[in-house]
Amino acid sequence: MTIRESDRGTYQILYGDFKGTTCKSCLRKEKTHINDIYGKVSRNKIFLGFVISSFVALILYHFIGSFIFLSTEIIGIPVIIFIYENNLVQTFNFYRIKKK
Repeated sequence: MTIRESDRGTYQILYGDFKGTTCKSCLRKEKTHINDIYGKVSRNKIFLGFVISSFVALILYHFIGSFIFLSTEIIGIPVIIFIYENNLVQTFNFYRIKKK
């Protein structure tokens, strides 16, 4: 289940207080309050950042040839993506909607 909005307030304005979900064990459809939904950091984006940084490292190695610069770049891009995603997730999980 994915939610594209950056916080629960935006989701509530666009779609309401509940999100239709499916139970993974019994496949029953149910409505879940948006306060019961928690975000987590996407590993796919971090992996994509690692692949991109490795590709850029190969190109830079061809032109520069410095291992210290390349190792910093290979680790730096995924870490920056992780920090950015973690801040978005923390913002989403911190904000709560008042239950009626």
